[in-house]
Amino acid sequence: MPLSPIPKMSQYDWGKLKDIAIAESDEPLAIIPNNDNLKQLPIYFSHDVPYAMDTCVARQSVIQKLQQATDLLPDNLGIIVLDAWRSRSVQQGVRDEIGNVIKIENPHLSPLEQEALLSKFAAPVSPDFISPHLTGGSVDITLFEIETGDWLDMGGDFDEPTERSYTNFYEDYPEHIACNNRRLLYSVMTQVGFTNLPTEWWHFDYGNTLWAHYKKQAHAIYGAARWDTIKN
Repeated sequence: MPLSPIPKMSQYDWGKLKDIAIAESDEPLAIIPNNDNLKQLPIYFSHDVPYAMDTCVARQSVIQKLQQATDLLPDNLGIIVLDAWRSRSVQQGVRDEIGNVIKIENPHLSPLEQEALLSKFAAPVSPDFISPHLTGGSVDITLFEIETGDWLDMGGDFDEPTERSYTNFYEDYPEHIACNNRRLLYSVMTQVGFTNLPTEWWHFDYGNTLWAHYKKQAHAIYGAARWDTIKN
């Protein structure tokens, strides 16, 4: 069955997310499992981002919905989770990493323009701001072939700070294999209740303020979460 095109979504405003109420559900974080069609590969740990963990954790309902999404995929495909819950320290490390790439690849941009570009690919870090990943309600994912372990061609690298990362970028190039692959990922994730960050084909949300924004919900159900590595 043909997959529907990915719609062009309006840009978000990180500042306005602070205005969305949070009715915390107190749902705990849990480790994302590794099985045949759902796996985790903590990418920031492998990239040596300071304080990044060697495991991916998320809210329990998020994990359940990920498993539901895998059930909608063809039998030969699965979902691989690259990142989920993220502390403020790791968020700062991610911003630094992406920011450095932007500076190197866009020397013609002013510092303000570079910062504006960075804001499209990494949420800000401040004591009074709850970034989507800090809630345990965000996941960064892609699709993989179960038999070989190979990732599907999504037409752009993870965390690539260019317009190729915009989820609907390849709708203008429907003949590219990435167009159908992105449509498939977007389709199964949104069917089970996730929303997508329009500037990142890999980023999906459930329960946090970014999800509430795109779902037009009165409140989010996930606020800041904490993973106690000693306890867990």
